[in-house]
Amino acid sequence: MVFTGMIKVSDSLFEAIYNDETLQEIEQVYGPFQQPHVELTASTGAMLNLIDNLRVKKSRRGEVVMVIPNERGHIWLHTKAFYPQGVYRLMTGGLNVGEIPHEALHREVFEETGFEAEIDRCLAVITYTLKGSDGYLPFASYLFLTRPIRGRPRPTDPNEAITGFKAVPTKKLPDIARQLRSLEGRFLDWGIFRAVAHKVAGEYLNNVQRPYHNNKQHSRDDQHTT
Repeated sequence: MVFTGMIKVSDSLFEAIYNDETLQEIEQVYGPFQQPHVELTASTGAMLNLIDNLRVKKSRRGEVVMVIPNERGHIWLHTKAFYPQGVYRLMTGGLNVGEIPHEALHREVFEETGFEAEIDRCLAVITYTLKGSDGYLPFASYLFLTRPIRGRPRPTDPNEAITGFKAVPTKKLPDIARQLRSLEGRFLDWGIFRAVAHKVAGEYLNNVQRPYHNNKQHSRDDQHTT
């Protein structure tokens, strides 16, 4: 049995990718990290479809979020053809059952950008309790910051269906979060869900004076948000 916020959820697939052993290993290698929690009830199309896909088709309960700076320290975002016009966001990639998050990060970065990434630190592990049409689903997002990388992203996996990239200064990440939260129609809940990682990454990166150094110098923020 795992506890996510105030709601008790039993899910072996979630426990396989979110457990004390995994969290302790990440902390030992990459230093302390934030652990916010979010509860979200989905009522619009894109998010309901995402939850159904996670539950039935992909059987996934987690993802890695790729915070990849270029040589200027700007963060790479991507867009896809089915996103609302003008929407770019941080890249994410699904965790397979039992996959180690930091190993998945290397795989996903290469698939989506062609980059060979070096992880600088884990910024946060965000847990969610997602309520869809068939009840509650636990989910976790592992946010990793990589070392700066030269060059322009070029996906190596054609199935990613990425149609564009742009790099933005870290100070723009809160603006991206606000844009995502402002989406309407079938993307309303999806935008709220996707905004969380941008808010967390933006707050962290805009409040450290030296963006790339030993992550063990930072303290963990255990405050949960609902």
